[in-house]
Amino acid sequence: MALIADVYEVLLKDSEGNVFATTTLQDAKIDVKVKETDVRGGRGNQLIGVLHSDRDIAITLTDVDFKYDWLAAQLGQDIVTGAGVAYAMPKFYEAAGTTTVKVTLDQTPLSVDTLAIYDQNGVKLEASSYALLGKELTFSSGVEAGDTVEVRTYQYATNAKTETITIDNAVFAKGVIAVMETIEIDNQENPINRIQYQFDNTLPTGAFTIEAKSDRSANTSQFNLRVIKPKQSTSVGKVLRFPINQ
Repeated sequence: MALIADVYEVLLKDSEGNVFATTTLQDAKIDVKVKETDVRGGRGNQLIGVLHSDRDIAITLTDVDFKYDWLAAQLGQDIVTGAGVAYAMPKFYEAAGTTTVKVTLDQTPLSVDTLAIYDQNGVKLEASSYALLGKELTFSSGVEAGDTVEVRTYQYATNAKTETITIDNAVFAKGVIAVMETIEIDNQENPINRIQYQFDNTLPTGAFTIEAKSDRSANTSQFNLRVIKPKQSTSVGKVLRFPINQ
């Protein structure tokens, strides 16, 4: 008796020699579908044959480890490193001061025009009611010491280590070689063989899901590939089964 009881480890290699790999999958699925057409005839329209065509193979990978490089590959893009522009997320501040009422922001806004500030009643403040100097925001009206101020957003510069992926609706993922390996065990849970699927040409669909939840948990990323038939052959891959201790 033999069992497959562990998830696959996966590596993907593109035509430029870049390799994407993961050993942290929560779920991995190879889904093989074959189109079947029934052939019926005679009295009672009995089934007398089945015609097979269109074998489609789809691969679904659910990873607990966030892979930024594989996200770029799904989008058909390279990661570009260099300074960028980010948006600050909403944050509440308590205004302080006596003669001068102010708050100190976490980042330095690129300009005062990018600020969106709301008072404790949810009313947006006019730009004429505050001034910006570096990270320091000073209020001339509309806010008093002790008030809660919501700075909903502003733009600020990120450092030179920023990694950017462009999302372009006219650019799609390139094909990759996909190799998926798991372990075959016996009924005593002893590893006996490696099972390795090799697909020579798979195409990332570009469709993916990256989940985020409010509870503190390891969120997963899901990526999908489809196996493509080469022009010169009907063979799309192979399965190897070989002993662990070879």
